Amino acid sequence: MDKVLWRRFWLLLVLSILLIWLPGRSLAGEPWDGTDKALGAAALTLWAVDFGQTRYIAKNPDRFYENNPLLGKHPSVSRVNNYFVGVGIAGYLFANYLSSDNRKMFLATFSVIELGVTRHNRYVGIKIDF
Repeated sequence: MDKVLWRRFWLLLVLSILLIWLPGRSLAGEPWDGTDKALGAAALTLWAVDFGQTRYIAKNPDRFYENNPLLGKHPSVSRVNNYFVGVGIAGYLFANYLSSDNRKMFLATFSVIELGVTRHNRYVGIKIDF
């Protein structure tokens, strides 16, 4: 794994954990209601589709390129795996830190962005590959 990416992953993970357990933060640990869980499931599903599509891009660099500047135009499958695992963990930790109202907004926004990305990828012929 690329050392810079590895450092970014750990930095993001540590920062996410600190946000949850910072003293005096009353929002940390607010329970997820049914709507939070449904939005979380939608976000997770779209995240997984994007993950699979990005792996397909990585496996087909002669046909496709990645638009995410954090990954670069032609990331390796390993880099894609590490990036999506990091984003998945950080996204969950961040969502869990938020109040229920803010969590709903975050998860809905994340889902809309992922829906746009995955629809575009599908339109240009990018498949899902795990």
